[in-house]
Formats: sequence, structure tokens, C-alpha cells
Amino acid sequence: MATATELSIDTTASALQMAEEIFGDGVTVTSAAYSGDALSSGIYSGADTTTPGVAPADSGVILSTGYARDFTNSDGSTNTNQRTDTTTNTAGVDGDADFNTLAGTQTFDAAILEVEFIPDGDTLTIDFVLSSEEYPEFVNSQYNDVIGVWVNGVEAKVSIGDGTASIGNINEGSENIYVDNTGDGFNTEMDGFTITLTFVAPVNAGEVNTLKIGVADTSDVAYDTNLLIAGGSVQTAIVAEDDQEDIAIGKTRVIDVLENDSTAAGGTLSITHINDHAVSAGDTVTLATGQQITLNADGTLTVVADGDLETVHFNYTADNGEGNSDTGLVEIKQTVPCFLRGTLIRVPGGEVPVEDLRPGMEVLTLDNGPQVLQWTGSRRTACTARTAPIRFAAGSFGNSCDLYVSPQHRMVVSGPLAELLFGEPEVLVKAKDLVNGTTIRPALELEQADYFHLLFGSHQILWANGALSESYQPGPETAAGFDAETQAEIRELFPELCAKSGRGFGTAARLSLRGFEARVIAAA
Repeated sequence: MATATELSIDTTASALQMAEEIFGDGVTVTSAAYSGDALSSGIYSGADTTTPGVAPADSGVILSTGYARDFTNSDGSTNTNQRTDTTTNTAGVDGDADFNTLAGTQTFDAAILEVEFIPDGDTLTIDFVLSSEEYPEFVNSQYNDVIGVWVNGVEAKVSIGDGTASIGNINEGSENIYVDNTGDGFNTEMDGFTITLTFVAPVNAGEVNTLKIGVADTSDVAYDTNLLIAGGSVQTAIVAEDDQEDIAIGKTRVIDVLENDSTAAGGTLSITHINDHAVSAGDTVTLATGQQITLNADGTLTVVADGDLETVHFNYTADNGEGNSDTGLVEIKQTVPCFLRGTLIRVPGGEVPVEDLRPGMEVLTLDNGPQVLQWTGSRRTACTARTAPIRFAAGSFGNSCDLYVSPQHRMVVSGPLAELLFGEPEVLVKAKDLVNGTTIRPALELEQADYFHLLFGSHQILWANGALSESYQPGPETAAGFDAETQAEIRELFPELCAKSGRGFGTAARLSLRGFEARVIAAA
């Protein structure tokens, strides 16, 4: 267990000193200004020893909507997280125009550092950690405390969800990149925090550029949130670009995440950390979501996908061996929504087993009546704890008999709660997020499953064993579950479909909930 020890934070540090602390190679700082409470900012040091696994670097800058010193406590016991509601109504900035626009509402207690600098390169990176007392209970609320970064007046974003570094965007729904500290596992008073993440933004080399970076409370002044910026990480010398990879469920793939990274500081880039764990060649890191990531001798990564159909993230550190590094983010997509053999699909005049449907046949849809099938596909999968279909017992979801679908297959959920929480009369929820252990559960008794996919000219809602569910929605993440011949067949049918982005097929038939959002409805 971690021991409650106070992190050394110099809250007397000037704006220029804080700027010099976080800016690294390839950048010259020309001026800096700080806006906020005098006790809400500072330079921290000794984090690797005092708060291992929390801060993005041994030293750096902390900006807080409360008092910076409240990031840790000095109790000396294993009770590192004594309170779940650490709150200080500081003399920070209220109603900053940029933060109000970013949050979409009024903001309070902001701590903001503004810097003018001259970069050598044309791409700037910033490594940071978001930590907060808003976690986990206010994730689905209006109290969406947020980090803001603007480079030359343009908002910088992260490569996750809606792009904001906020409580609502990065949380327990992003399992590998969020850490729950409600059990006192780490030496910080905060209830939760992210792993090291990165902002990347274009800059004008050889000219004066501007950076505005800070953190603000949203909707009220309660519950403190902190931004920790890694010392020396605001730099242009090394750029670790984010990566996106598609991997079929249960398969293994070698990826080269360093291929699109660059160094202007000399040396040769190598990977030193995976998801904030130090690694050397041959080491394997198992993500919380089940994927195994192994560092190979040639600097590539071997990714062993699990059987779950999902999108997950992990980070890595690229180091040039000469004291310069940057953090990149990798997105792995695994998903193929489908029905199990024997599912009865409603058609004009009755019902037909899904395996008997063929392209050219008509299927009844909720929104558009009879629609012509454009393509059908199938695949056989061994059933494990992660790949077993989800069984909906007869009557549990409006279904006339037991219904089996893949874990990522989305079902239609309707009712007052959907309207109240998400402003939609109907939403789509993944089958795995509806599991209740009784009437809806994984069908672990099955040894293998034959899955079938139904593709129309657009995303549709249809009846399966009497329950409302979705048709197949093509995109890069779903195509990864098929072989090259099948992918080519789909592209021939839909030449407008972009293989990389999935654009060209049209929008989803309903709003699709993320895991943590779905659990709110499932628990009701």
C-alpha cells in the first residue's frame, strides 16, 4: 500500500520559473504570466519517489482549481485518500471566456499559465496527467471539470473520445488510461487520475508563438481538479505521433508505433515505457482490458488481441537515449456486431432464421419499413469468457424466445431514463453493458458460436426474436474482423466508404452509449 507523504510543491514559483520548468529542448521561452490563486500553482519535485505511478514526470508544474498542496496529504499512514470531496473555493479565475466556451457553461477557480515562446520545430507536444476529486461519482454530470490548452489561439485536443481532457471524456469508460484511487492505491488525495497523456499542436518555427494552458471547475466551485505537466515535456525535439490500429478479435499483430515518430535532437528512438510501465525488449504488459503488449528487440510491438469486441487505448514513451522523450497514444479497435445462428429476423410476412437470409431479400426495419439486404457475412468463433455471446432470456428485452448476440452488438433501449439522461427517446447499448447476471448473461455453456452479419444501404434498427437491435455498420474497426476477400467485397458494394475512417456509410441509427453511460441505465 502507498504511504501518505506530502509531495514537495513550491507554490512561490513565478510564472517564468514554471514556464522554464515545463518547456524543454527546441523551444526558447520569452515571457510568461500566471492568472489564478497564488496557492493553486507551483513546481513539484521528487514525484517518482513520493507519488510513484501518479505524476507524468519526477518534476513539473501543477495547476489546481483548489490548493496545489492538497494533491497529497502528510498523514504518514496508508490512508492516502482521506476525503472524497476535497474542495477549496479559491481566488482563481471565474468565467474565463475560453474555458466557458470549452466547457459549454460557466467555469470557476481556473489556474492559467500563458507563455510566449520561439520553437525550433513545427510541432509542439505537452505531456500531462489529469487528476480530480470529481472522479468517479460526477463523471455523468454537469460538473465536468476540464483542462484547456490553446496554441496560438487554437484549441489543442487529445486523441480520445470528443478530444477534451475532461472528467466527462476520460474516466472509467477509458479503462486502460484511467486509474481509480478510491481504494488508496496511490499516494494522492485525488479519487482518480489519468495515465500520462499528450497534447500535440502545430506551431510556427522561428517565430513567437503563444500557449495558454490551465484547468477550471465547471458549473460550480466544488471538488478540486489538478493538471500536472511533465517537466521538459513542452518541446519540439521529439514528437511521438498517436497511432490507430485495427486487429481482429483473438488475433496477434506486430505494429510499428515508432514509424511515424520523429526526433530533431539526435539519437535513435526506442520505447522505454508501455502504459507507464518501464519495459525492455521481451517484456510484456497486460492491459486492464486484456490485451497483451510485448516490446520486440527491433522496437516494434506485438499486440495479442483478446476476444472482446471493443476499442481500447494505451500509451508508450519514445526516448532518444540522450535525455529527450515524448509520450504517444495507441488506439486498438476490435469489434464485429452480429447475430447467432438461429436468430429469427422479422421480414414482410413473417420471420426467417438469420442464416437463411441472402442479399436481395427484404427485411423489416423500424424506421424505414422493408429494406433490401446488400450483404450478409458469417464467421465461427470459439467461445471464451470474453467471446461468448450474450444471452437475453425470453421476455427480458421484448424477445419472444432466448436471443444470443455478440458482446458488442448494440440493443435498443428506450424509456424515460434515456430521455432524461441523454435527451433521446431511444439509445443503443452494447449487449455486454446490459449483463445483469440472471436474465442477461454470457452464454458460457457454448463451446463455439456461428455469427451472422446483415448489411443494408444504411444503418438500420430491426427485430431479432422480437427484440429491437442494430444491423451491421461498416467501418475500419468492424472490417478488421473479416479477411481481405470479405473486406474487398464490402468496399465493392460501398465504393464511397472510406476504409480508414469509416466515413461514407452514413450516421448511426441511434445515439450509442459508452460503457459507463450504459451502466447507469442498466442499474436502474
